[in-house]
Amino acid sequence: MPVIAYKLSLENAEPLTFTVDTERLATEENAVQPPFWTTLSHHQCPNCPLAASTERHCPAAVDIEHIVDTFCHVDSHAHVQVDVQIGDRQHSKRTDVQTALQSLLGLTLATSACPVLSQMKGPGRLHMPFATVEETLFRMVGAYFVGQYLKSQQGKTADFTLDSLSRMYAEVQTVNRYLKLRLDDAVSRDANTNAVVSLMSVAMLVSFSLDQQLNGLQPFAIQTSL
Repeated sequence: MPVIAYKLSLENAEPLTFTVDTERLATEENAVQPPFWTTLSHHQCPNCPLAASTERHCPAAVDIEHIVDTFCHVDSHAHVQVDVQIGDRQHSKRTDVQTALQSLLGLTLATSACPVLSQMKGPGRLHMPFATVEETLFRMVGAYFVGQYLKSQQGKTADFTLDSLSRMYAEVQTVNRYLKLRLDDAVSRDANTNAVVSLMSVAMLVSFSLDQQLNGLQPFAIQTSL
């Protein structure tokens, strides 16, 4: 199912539902006038290929604006019940807002129209809420190798050394850092910014010494005898 629904229930508050269409083709500007921090030129990423002369707003920032605005006055460690509906499967977890937003923002950003972050759209279609670093590493490396295999089948040059994946994560890290700068100007509490910091930490752990980390995934690998 292309639409994934997150329902967040804070204590003494009405449940909040956020739906993410993983197949959306363009940024959806939900506000009549998106806030200043979504302007493309405001802390624009140095690796952003978009031009401020043709694009008014950062597509990733506009996509998460309604989430950021909702939780701009919420503390990271406030308790929340999270229910995620993915097709006919439901995931539930009682956690803190920071952890909930890390998962929701991660999905929204990976399936946004950002030219850098949208490279993770494929794994985003198979979203796993609250995934561990180990699970994220396995999914991302698996998705990467599938992509490279398909390239080789099409007669294109494939990279099975993980160099391209490492470079992609370096690009993602740059986007995350500049996205945090945007949020620093946008919110008064730390739930949103800490969620992005958590995304940065996961990306750093996944990208750091990929070859070495893959050895830790050996128990989950298919070991063929042929």
